[in-house]
Amino acid sequence: MLDTWDDDEEDVSMGRQILPVANLPADFEGVPEDGMQYLFTVRRDARHLPHVTRAPNPYEIPDRLPPPPSSDDILPPAVHPELPTPEWRTSLETRFRNFRKNFDQPTIHVSQPARSANAHLLPDFKERDCWWAFVSGRPREEWDPPKKTKKKGQNKFEFGTMRGFSEDKTDEDASTFAGPSGTREASIDEPQPTPAETDTTTLLPAAPPPVYTPREPTPSLLRLIDQRTALHLLMYFTYWTNLHLQPGKRLRVTRTHARWTFFLLSRVEDHISADDMHMLRNLARAYLALLKSLLSGSHSKERASEEDIDPRSCWLIISTIVGVWGQRDLWMEAEEVMNPQKR
Repeated sequence: MLDTWDDDEEDVSMGRQILPVANLPADFEGVPEDGMQYLFTVRRDARHLPHVTRAPNPYEIPDRLPPPPSSDDILPPAVHPELPTPEWRTSLETRFRNFRKNFDQPTIHVSQPARSANAHLLPDFKERDCWWAFVSGRPREEWDPPKKTKKKGQNKFEFGTMRGFSEDKTDEDASTFAGPSGTREASIDEPQPTPAETDTTTLLPAAPPPVYTPREPTPSLLRLIDQRTALHLLMYFTYWTNLHLQPGKRLRVTRTHARWTFFLLSRVEDHISADDMHMLRNLARAYLALLKSLLSGSHSKERASEEDIDPRSCWLIISTIVGVWGQRDLWMEAEEVMNPQKR
């Protein structure tokens, strides 16, 4: 029987039918008896073939699968509910690396801060006290003091001369007013301060200390800091954090210092020396000790403003050092901080 299908029922991709094709059931499995049945089986099998085929490429390089992660690379699961989760730590590490790459890329159409010939935008990296004043927002006179010029020394004894008496008349005048103890006696004609005047000056109220706005780490400032300077400054922040933990603390670490610490870490590369890695571990341990004091409530009564350091800032610094520089063993110390009863 000839196939009487209409043109609309034909598959357009197969072309227009010219030769007669047998009308057999779709599950026909017999041996074709004539050409029409053979064409039916050919067209049926052609519909099951892919439209596009690809020949094997003899020069193709096989895809290299990444090696399975080792036990050291797998982040340990969080034991305490307050510990950051492995997903959060992995996301932080990825975003920190992307932030560091984006920051190092050249940027166009960005105005550089105007500077004069003798102006310094940052203190000398060797001056620790000046950097504390700089981050605290103090005026330039405190973090960029003028350099002291050494006066040219004069010879006390001149060659070829000998003086047995003072040639300066002021010395003789001063000696005439000196008493037996060597102090200058007041003249009779000099006015003496009255007790009323003395009491007035002592009873004046003391002026309140000035309030400074902390200086935030801006991109224009961070571009002036290289890895060597960043590592040196991170040593200062470790020292200040340890001073903050002392009972009679002289310094108060705030969230601004934590932001400076985080941004300074972005200026440090992945591969550093053993001494620099030891310094980063000390920084993480300092923030672990600070976190322990915050969780124990020893600093709850001392919180004076919203800028005081909080546990989230500590976790940000600790997680960055542990994840980016692979210091996984520090999580054991973090678990001891969160679970002191398991020691």
